[in-house]
Amino acid sequence: MIRRLLRLFGIGKSRAVAVEAASLSDRGLVRRDNQDNLLVGRESGVYCVADGMGGGEGGAKASEIVCAAVAAATATRAGMPGRIGQVADAIRDANSEIREFAKKAGYRQMATTVTSFILDPGGERSAVLGYVGDSRLYRLRDGTLEQLSHDHTIAGELGRRASLRDSADTGQARSGRLSHVLTRAVGIEPEVQVEWRKIDLAPGDYYLLCTDGVYDMVPGSGIRRAVSSGGKCEEIVAKLRDMIVARGAIDNFTMVLLRIKG
Repeated sequence: MIRRLLRLFGIGKSRAVAVEAASLSDRGLVRRDNQDNLLVGRESGVYCVADGMGGGEGGAKASEIVCAAVAAATATRAGMPGRIGQVADAIRDANSEIREFAKKAGYRQMATTVTSFILDPGGERSAVLGYVGDSRLYRLRDGTLEQLSHDHTIAGELGRRASLRDSADTGQARSGRLSHVLTRAVGIEPEVQVEWRKIDLAPGDYYLLCTDGVYDMVPGSGIRRAVSSGGKCEEIVAKLRDMIVARGAIDNFTMVLLRIKG
C-alpha cells in the first residue's frame, strides 16, 4: 500500500522548504477537560492534530496515544518515502493500542481523529496529508481558503456522492447532527483506513490543521480573514483563539498553523 502511494505521489529528491509554525490547544469555556492533542515536529517535518472521543480520560488518552505514536515513529531520520511509512505505521499501531487500552479500562467507546501533515524540511516542495476523521486541513493561497481534507462523517460521505449532492438527505446531514457522526476514527475498527493526499507547496501558503472546536466556532470566512490578515503565525493563532472564545468556545479547540516561507 505504501509503495503504491509513493509511486502515485512521485516523491523523490528536491529542494529545502522553510516553514514557520505556531500551535495552540485549549479546553474551551465549557468542557471540563481537553481531549485534543497535537504534535509539532519541527525536526521531523511532521505535524498533526487529534480529537479524542470517549469522554474525559478515554478521549484524552486516545488522542495522546496517536500523537505520541507519530512522534516516536518519526524521531528516526528518514526521507519523504520513509516518513510516510512511519506515520502510516504509527497510526496503525495507535489503533491497536487504543483498542487494547479501552478493553482493559472497560470503555465502551474510545477513539480519536488524526490529521497529519508530512513534509521534509530538506526535501521537495510538496507535502502529504494523511488523516482519519473530521479534524481538518485548510490552505490559504492568494487569498482563497480551501479545505484540503474530507470529513469522514455521514454528512461528508453523503456530500461526496454526486448523485446525492442536492438531495434532502444531504442537506439535513450537513446542517444537523449527522455532520458530526464519524464514519472513520482511530480505535473504532480492528483495521484503520487512512486517507492520503499529496499537496504541492508554494511560498506564502498557510496551512491550518484544526479540530472541530475551531471550525464549528469560526466559519470559513472568519478563518480566511484571520489568516489573510498577515503577521506571524503566533499572532494569527491568537486571533483565531480570541474569535473562538468570543463565540463561546463550547468545545476543546486545537490548531497548528504553518506558513511556507520558501
